[in-house]
Amino acid sequence: MNKLFKRLQEIFPKWREIWQTEGEVNAAKKQWAKQLVRQGVSDVEMIQAGIEQARASGWVRPPSAGQFCTWCIEAAKERAGIPGKDNAISQMMALLKRGSHNRKRTNLGPAMYTMSRMIDWYEMNQLDSERAHKAMARAYDEMIKHWRNGHAFYEQPALVEHGNPSGVVTEARRKKGLETLAKLRGELNGH
Repeated sequence: MNKLFKRLQEIFPKWREIWQTEGEVNAAKKQWAKQLVRQGVSDVEMIQAGIEQARASGWVRPPSAGQFCTWCIEAAKERAGIPGKDNAISQMMALLKRGSHNRKRTNLGPAMYTMSRMIDWYEMNQLDSERAHKAMARAYDEMIKHWRNGHAFYEQPALVEHGNPSGVVTEARRKKGLETLAKLRGELNGH
């Protein structure tokens, strides 16, 4: 916390207007520490990104702890490949308009693929545009919660068909397929 405040004091020339005494600085450090923990901003990279945002802000007085956390989180989202909420919803609405089956044929980034898995595509087809938009906003929030809880994003399966990219079925391939199917049936039936 001491290093963070030293950086903030270097960046914001009018910091003394807010924290006039050593006691006020120490009280602010305690409040900032609580806010950083509450918002889940504990990663050094996140804090460094927040400091970069502070430098770029052009402000002369330090931000609130909440604003600083927002800068940290937004920078972390960008680093993780998470688009803004409006952008993400627009992408999902475009998939909905093309038909939910197309999401399997679309190359989505891990964050967007994770969001797409949190959407009930059958339900989406039944909703009007406004309700679908709200449901997708909830899916975005769920995806962010998933990420903020430290879970990895889901990886989209490869779009390449395995085994027979040419699509030609020879007698040998048919025989091998039937043998594999018989073996699976036997395993399922306990033979």
